[in-house]
Amino acid sequence: MAEAAEYNNITVSNNQAYKDFVSSQLKVIYKANQDAKKRYGYMFNTEFVPAENLGIKNAKWDSKDGYQVNRDCYNSYFYLVEDDNTNHLDKFVLHGKEITQYLDGGSALHLNLDETLSTEAYLKLFNVAAVTGCNYFCTNVKITICNACEKIDKRTLTHCDACGSDNIDHGTRVIGYLKRVTAFSQGRQKEHALRYYHKNAPKHEQNTTAA
Repeated sequence: MAEAAEYNNITVSNNQAYKDFVSSQLKVIYKANQDAKKRYGYMFNTEFVPAENLGIKNAKWDSKDGYQVNRDCYNSYFYLVEDDNTNHLDKFVLHGKEITQYLDGGSALHLNLDETLSTEAYLKLFNVAAVTGCNYFCTNVKITICNACEKIDKRTLTHCDACGSDNIDHGTRVIGYLKRVTAFSQGRQKEHALRYYHKNAPKHEQNTTAA
């Protein structure tokens, strides 16, 4: 979706032109599903999911067919994973009711953070989700896995805090479970290196609206 907007010279961010574009595309599929349900008597839905492997495959197929391809792995969300100008509040809006009203099968906001939040901070995120209508989200903090002593630390470190070894790996959430980044495909490892992890995400004062 993000790449389609870029192709149409629409900036991928929390702006009305982009949100209208996304909604217009999803609404077509949503209506087709409703019509198909009436015709065939079966349930159809529209989902927006990460598609871990297809993000790379689709980019390769499109590039081979001569289409404009701006990155080796298509984005899995309504925002650009490498964009450090789109803050965490914007991402809740982009995965909120204004857009997801046409996603009866669901969608997920994966919010990458540089550290685990306090209980109070997590409650603030729940409030933001409620205001924006984001009904499915999770937070990701890269955990540190020591390959030497096997200590797992929920913080993102450059060395093991237990034995001091720099022979470490990082793990992150992949739809319901933690996975080592080095176990990702080569394409996904490159994409992961571009992902922006928000710093001090809960310390917000500005008002957030879904509009």
